[in-house]
Amino acid sequence: MGYYERVFSRVDYRILIALPPVIALLLLPAAIHIPLGIDFTGGTELQILTNRDLTESQLRSALSTCASDMSIHLQELGGKSSAIIRTKDEMTKECVDSALGEAGFTDEELSSIFPSVFKPELGRILIERGTNVIIIAGILMSIIVFLAFRSPVPSIAVIQAAIFDILIALGLLSLIGFELNLAGVAALLMLVGYSIDTDIMLTSKILGQSNKPFGERANQAFVTGITMTGTTLAAMSAIVIVTGFIHMDTIVQIATVLLTGLLADLATTWFTNLGILKWYASRSKSGYHRFRFSIFRS
Repeated sequence: MGYYERVFSRVDYRILIALPPVIALLLLPAAIHIPLGIDFTGGTELQILTNRDLTESQLRSALSTCASDMSIHLQELGGKSSAIIRTKDEMTKECVDSALGEAGFTDEELSSIFPSVFKPELGRILIERGTNVIIIAGILMSIIVFLAFRSPVPSIAVIQAAIFDILIALGLLSLIGFELNLAGVAALLMLVGYSIDTDIMLTSKILGQSNKPFGERANQAFVTGITMTGTTLAAMSAIVIVTGFIHMDTIVQIATVLLTGLLADLATTWFTNLGILKWYASRSKSGYHRFRFSIFRS
């Protein structure tokens, strides 16, 4: 017994269609208010590389006069102590030099320490442009998908899956206090690509093999799709675990967003999208005709 028989014979497909959208709508407030990192809100990043031993409490105490809330990551690099300090406050070079000088840092060490300041104005521009990029990417892919399948119903099914993937991913990440930075926006664009890829594969198999029973087509698509998504999920899980220990924040950001989004994609693809295609494939074709124009061979 394949996936289609195990799931769709036990649960009404109309319930399965509605489940991911309902979850996405419930998570919408959390998705809208996801915490933003200093790339968007503004703040300061400070990198320290020294031969002296560093502790988090030492740095936090020393820099408390420059910033009220900090995240500090410590690691060893080439026999030296490395610290990456991020805060949403603006730390000046003068304040950092004074604070670390009182903690025993020499002038030579201080000469190589320069705070990287992110302005809030730049963050607002990045949010605006990042949102515009995602919207434009969605519009362009909607056009291509519509031309590929020559029908609004399968095309809308593909696009809605990508939208709900993003909303569910952002909502879940927001609930755990995950801060979205610029790398996360890049990951959201990658997520749209992964989602569209899986859903186009499903739609192509369902609509392109009409001579086979629907259940057989669905099962074949599921085997292919779960292999595609499963390998990526395994890779992203490994990346999150490994890079989390060595504090590669950009890679962790991308992998975490993709991991959460692909888990959401399992539901949006194999519940909602497949349910829509089941309804679409079983309805009478006499009352509806697909558009004849296509940039693809059918």
